[in-house]
Amino acid sequence: MWQRWILFLVTVSLLLGCNRSPSAVPLIVPEWTPAVTPASVPVSVPASTRDADLCPARRAVAFPARPAAFDEYVETLRVYLADGGDPKRLPALLGGWQAKAPTGETLARADLNGDGSIDNVVAFINPASTTYPPESTLAIYTCREGTVRALYTYAPGVWFGLNLVGAADVTQDGLADLIFTEIACGAQTCWHTLRVWSWAGRDFQERVGQTFTFVDAAFALQDGQIAVGRAGSGTVDAGPQRPVTTTLAWAGDGLTVTATLVGPAVYRYHAFRDGDEALFAGRYAHALDAYLRVRNSETLKAWAVHLSRDEEEHWFAALVDWRLLLLELRVQNVPNAQTYYDHLLDTFLPGTAGYAVAALARRFVDSYNAHGDMALACAETIRVPEAQEVLDFLNSFGYDNPTYTWSDLCPFLSTD
Repeated sequence: MWQRWILFLVTVSLLLGCNRSPSAVPLIVPEWTPAVTPASVPVSVPASTRDADLCPARRAVAFPARPAAFDEYVETLRVYLADGGDPKRLPALLGGWQAKAPTGETLARADLNGDGSIDNVVAFINPASTTYPPESTLAIYTCREGTVRALYTYAPGVWFGLNLVGAADVTQDGLADLIFTEIACGAQTCWHTLRVWSWAGRDFQERVGQTFTFVDAAFALQDGQIAVGRAGSGTVDAGPQRPVTTTLAWAGDGLTVTATLVGPAVYRYHAFRDGDEALFAGRYAHALDAYLRVRNSETLKAWAVHLSRDEEEHWFAALVDWRLLLLELRVQNVPNAQTYYDHLLDTFLPGTAGYAVAALARRFVDSYNAHGDMALACAETIRVPEAQEVLDFLNSFGYDNPTYTWSDLCPFLSTD
């Protein structure tokens, strides 16, 4: 009975204690883990990747002065980074030194050696260089023991330059690769030889697999593939070029070309070539569209190297009439063929650019009216003296463009 009485007194005492201040009653916290929402769960970051981009911690660091000697650049940049300088400001720093490479990237950032920290790849030139391409260096900085060390430096030597493309996992092994080109230049043309390097423990290993050299090209990384854009050689002798994009991708033991995309014609010459290629292949609707673009477009460019722009356009206007005459006759649309023939004779008079084309058309029509045979008419047409002048014009657009032959002047020499 007395035990119940003691329990009653303790209960009353506890109830009365609820009115006391918190400091008067000690709080006993049970050993349990409170429920938390997913947003409040702490994320465990592996030590190898924690603060991978902050080695060492960033702080405001003034840009160093440009060293007097080019061989001091690598160490000066390392000290700037080791002092806490922001790697993303390196392009501005090198710009102030007038040491940015004329092409490509100045900075690429990725984990090249698989240690979990971000490596900085820096490309720069010697602003005092008297050669072209200018003397160049590629420096790679990595994090070691909380500071920045130079992992690797590469200089291609005198008369060679560097074009930093970037860093990406091109070889599909889970580690970023270093992609750049070595440049060699002539008087008007530069050749880019592609490099893809993977870190192999103590040195880089070349992974391209075969030699890829591109003329006057621009490079970009897209989803682990390398896109090479070219507008052709920079030499006048090579002639006008249309844009071409080549895609390179990993094939297990090296790179391979996976796609070649030819861009739309920019020059009137190439639009005419599009028409000819369609005509020669029997794709007459495509040929018609291309020839009409040559005739009507106001945006197509003239090469205008051996002739003036007006003379070149006059030649192509005559050639388009000639091709459309042949095309319409081939599909037995005689009224349209007659229209193009009349326009040729009325517009391209002796002594004007394109008259030689009108001379070919006259010989062709005379033969065709007499015999009704396109193959025979073509055979007689390419024998006229003016044929050589037409052929010379078509072959005046450089060695990087196709060569026209006698049979191309009148492409229906066969009855097939």
